[in-house]
Amino acid sequence: MLQRLLFFSLALLFSATVSVAQERTTDTNFPHYIDPSATYIWPTDASDYFSATFAETRSAHFHAAADIGTWGREGYEVYAARDGILFRIGISPHGYGNVIYLQHDDGSYSVYAHLQDFEPGIRAIVDSLRFETFEHSFDRIMTEYNLHFSQGDLIGRTGSTGIGPPHLHFELRSPNNAAFNPMLAGIHIADSVPPTFSSIAIVPKSGDALINGNAEMVTRTPSRSGNHFNFGRIDAEGTIGLAVNASDRSDNGRNVYAVYELEMKVNGEPLFHSRADSFYMGQSRQMLIDRVFPILQQRRAGYQRLHILPTNTLPFYNRDLGDGLLHLEPGTHKVDITALDFYGNKATASLEIRVPEKPAYQTPEVRFVYKAGAVSPPAPFSERTSPPHDHFEWNKHWIRPAGRAVQKLSIRSRGDFGRPVYNYESLNNRQTAPLSGEVVEISSEETGAFTLNRVLPGRETELRFPAHRMRLQFPEAAVFDTLYVYATRFTRNGEDFVRLAPGDEPLQQSFHLSMSIADSLADNQQLSLYYVNERNGARSAVSTTVEGNQLNAQARGFGLFVVAADTTPPQISRPRLWRRNSDQRWFVSVRAVDLQTGLDFNNAIFKVNGIRGIAEYDPFGHQLTYYLPGFEPVRGRNSITLELSDRAGNVSEFTHTFTH
Repeated sequence: MLQRLLFFSLALLFSATVSVAQERTTDTNFPHYIDPSATYIWPTDASDYFSATFAETRSAHFHAAADIGTWGREGYEVYAARDGILFRIGISPHGYGNVIYLQHDDGSYSVYAHLQDFEPGIRAIVDSLRFETFEHSFDRIMTEYNLHFSQGDLIGRTGSTGIGPPHLHFELRSPNNAAFNPMLAGIHIADSVPPTFSSIAIVPKSGDALINGNAEMVTRTPSRSGNHFNFGRIDAEGTIGLAVNASDRSDNGRNVYAVYELEMKVNGEPLFHSRADSFYMGQSRQMLIDRVFPILQQRRAGYQRLHILPTNTLPFYNRDLGDGLLHLEPGTHKVDITALDFYGNKATASLEIRVPEKPAYQTPEVRFVYKAGAVSPPAPFSERTSPPHDHFEWNKHWIRPAGRAVQKLSIRSRGDFGRPVYNYESLNNRQTAPLSGEVVEISSEETGAFTLNRVLPGRETELRFPAHRMRLQFPEAAVFDTLYVYATRFTRNGEDFVRLAPGDEPLQQSFHLSMSIADSLADNQQLSLYYVNERNGARSAVSTTVEGNQLNAQARGFGLFVVAADTTPPQISRPRLWRRNSDQRWFVSVRAVDLQTGLDFNNAIFKVNGIRGIAEYDPFGHQLTYYLPGFEPVRGRNSITLELSDRAGNVSEFTHTFTH
């Protein structure tokens, strides 16, 4: 192995430069941390178009790269965009898949992800390390091998590892780990197509905000004339924020891109401007607050805010213009919005906002205010048709009914006798009541009683629920902003459920949930916490451990969860022998499925003809592939054995013979 490693390393050092067609244009405006004399080349021979652009919306983060289309195929060549040293290699069935990080002389990086395979010299080094453990997953800094690549050298081939469909994820990072738009480095495409607006959202941002007479968010589609989009007129009062669903295309691409630049003016005065040039990788999840999260969550649509939330630290915005929130005087106001792509192609949109002379919002009457005293609790919600929190919506400042008015409502801060108890004879969904304090009790005869617990950003917070034998622990950076959290535990149809609200607030980091389970279930590693999609009932496992009679889980969001046991081993089927077109190498694959806790693929024992290989997992195709350098099936009978467990410890053993 060592001799082969040295051979490939020497071959790599003397490899020839590959000729590629596209170099950066002379008008490139490099970021300050890039060597101004540097040049970047187009990193693949697959195509000359983007299938995705920088800072696009993903499910839980910003896209940090430009994706280059590969026509739905794998195996195109990937080249070093600049001279550099091999810095890091990653291999995973998730995320970036097979990925190469090159570091350049100025300390910046280029990243090439979702590769089918690496250049043979890199592959030899990686294999020598992976076969020490036989694990699929691999992530290692590689500078000790001192492997240098010249611009244009072959470093790998395009694929679909980590996520499909096939494409090349091409990412550029600064020395201090800020991703920046590859177009700034001259990675250009042909583009004369202006952006488009497909919808606008008008978002209430204060307790007294009304839009067309209601307290709910409104979305609206425009009429179009050329490159201008008219959203008509709305009535509004209180503080509101706007957000747009805008997109872009290029001349030869079939895909929809993110908009590079957005500007908003009200009555001719600039109030908001953003441009997506770069962000730190640690800021990637702030996409969840740069977009309107409830729409992203429910419709998978990325409405970009034309206002800045208080905890948003992204460098996209001209903060000298303020936060972009609108609190307008009575009268009619004109909003003009401009969307630009990187090449200056422009689309405009307009909206008219009419603010009434006399506000429709009315301050709710507080019938009684007590400085201290107990609130008589109503019947437990388990005896009611719906839990009490379902009747309300709230934020860090206020609470109000979500539907019809609530009668005889009481709100009090528990454990603080200096704070009053507010009793409202009636509260409707156009009125708000204040929230303050660490723990707030809300009750009414109609809806029942529930408790909200405050979680602050920048502070570790532990919430204890003794009645439910449950505890939540939030690290300092878990929440983007102050949250009031509702938590309960209940039994339904013999299953143990946990409800955490609000479900329409994003989290920046995961939090720890700990709950007691019955002594009869102690140390049962088949138990797991599952997130329940309430739209379709689908369940997805949360990272869980069981220690004694304590179940511990790391959750990334709120919603409905259930404790369930996984007693079903993985299903293994459809063995096949196949040959990869790009290099004619042989592989054996099986279909491997576990829809509960998931496969423990790193500990799989996969052998062909008695020789163990690495079990490489493709979660999108539910495929487990036998990988062994130089593998070829023998003439005649070949045998397959596979021992595979899921994350709950259920084991499947599979044997098969085939003739070649």
